[in-house]
Amino acid sequence: MDFNFESNLDNVSDEVLKYVGITNLDFRTSLSSDDLEEVKRMLFSINTLMQVTFRDGATVKDIENVKYILELSPMCNDNKVEKMILRENTPVDVKKILSLSFLNPETWNISYQVKDGTYMITSLPNYRVMEEYISIVLSCVDDSMSTLEKVKEIYDFVKLLELDEKASSRLPDIVISRKTNSFGFNMLFSEILKRIGISSYIGEIKRNSSKEYITIIDINDDKYDAHGIYAFDPASDSIDKDVYKSDAIRKVNYNFFCRTLLEIENTKFDDKLDGSLMYLISDSFEFSCRRVNERDKRKLEDSLGYSYFELFDKIHKTKSIKDDNLLDLVMNTIHKDDFLGLNRDISELVRNNYFLRKKELFNEIKESEVEYVNIHDA
Repeated sequence: MDFNFESNLDNVSDEVLKYVGITNLDFRTSLSSDDLEEVKRMLFSINTLMQVTFRDGATVKDIENVKYILELSPMCNDNKVEKMILRENTPVDVKKILSLSFLNPETWNISYQVKDGTYMITSLPNYRVMEEYISIVLSCVDDSMSTLEKVKEIYDFVKLLELDEKASSRLPDIVISRKTNSFGFNMLFSEILKRIGISSYIGEIKRNSSKEYITIIDINDDKYDAHGIYAFDPASDSIDKDVYKSDAIRKVNYNFFCRTLLEIENTKFDDKLDGSLMYLISDSFEFSCRRVNERDKRKLEDSLGYSYFELFDKIHKTKSIKDDNLLDLVMNTIHKDDFLGLNRDISELVRNNYFLRKKELFNEIKESEVEYVNIHDA
């Protein structure tokens, strides 16, 4: 049998070379049985395929079918073909995709975020790690909790990240490294909140002339008398792991949890709200409307589900959560088993640390509220 391909090229029919030159398959609609047959003919013929892309019109079943054909193809090296799932995947679809068995999972990429027509993508193994982490966080949240209790549980997990302004703010990188910058803290916080149906908006602040971020959330919680638009800053409440090895002790800060926007501006470190948030706390709604960037305005409205006027009004009516209510929230949701072996009473530790930090951070505090002990005593 003669295997000299070049000498017999003239005898090869055009049909056999039909797929030479095709490097990319882009699926935008659901595949019919005829479509799948065509894909099979291509992959079982001589071809030059390098990439396969699945977009919103393609179903998870289409992904599974094409994956199966690719892995069986005698004319394609599955390890050399890049696969891209560029869809706005629903939680149900994600679960189905991750349940599939992949021959070369590292050659598959999947979008974990779609924003303004832009896809943030990562490898399938990284996506799995990210989803497993978020599942662990969400396993600590249940329907019996009030809104603020659910937010606090997620906040506690995010605070365990390590702050590194040079680190990535991409969600998979954050979860794998457990390090990120100020924006990344809030990105992860916002993403996990979204999984339990809580909308949020990431806004900018200026702190010591540097740009940092906070997350604002619409809170309606009768249990702790918190009603309005509140700011959360998990990066500012985080503690470096080099300072305390205990994750329980690293969760002890709550001074930037559920703050009004005016309180964020009233720290001793000259924090200033920036961008759209700066105009939301101005005295005049007309002035605010004239100055706010239209794109930021739409983003705020889309993120929180209110018109700009409703947001402006809500923010100006939002009252500070009482210290005792916040401390009750912390103690009602604390994982006491994490503090086994602690020399001090947990409630006393949390309360004293809270008021000590409040004295250090904010401009108004009664001296009588502070007892001079801190978490070093733990």
